[in-house]
Amino acid sequence: MRHKPTPPKGNKSLGNALASKKKVSKNQVVFFDYRDERKLKRFINDQGKIIPRRITGLSAKDQNLLTHSVKWARFLAVIPYVTDEYK
Repeated sequence: MRHKPTPPKGNKSLGNALASKKKVSKNQVVFFDYRDERKLKRFINDQGKIIPRRITGLSAKDQNLLTHSVKWARFLAVIPYVTDEYK
């Protein structure tokens, strides 16, 4: 008995769509400073939420550093918790 070939798993078009949204390239050195407002705002959406790792393209370690930097910047009032539109 021969087995039927199984179709490939996953949605290739979705993978390509997510790949085009990556914020950081693979060979780029990542360093997040809590005082660098402009760099941190690239990783925050219009509501003030941190963009997830699957979209930013960061490694788990770098995403963790980003999260801590954003939270510390919010605590020190460098960036707002929520934008003015959602207050």
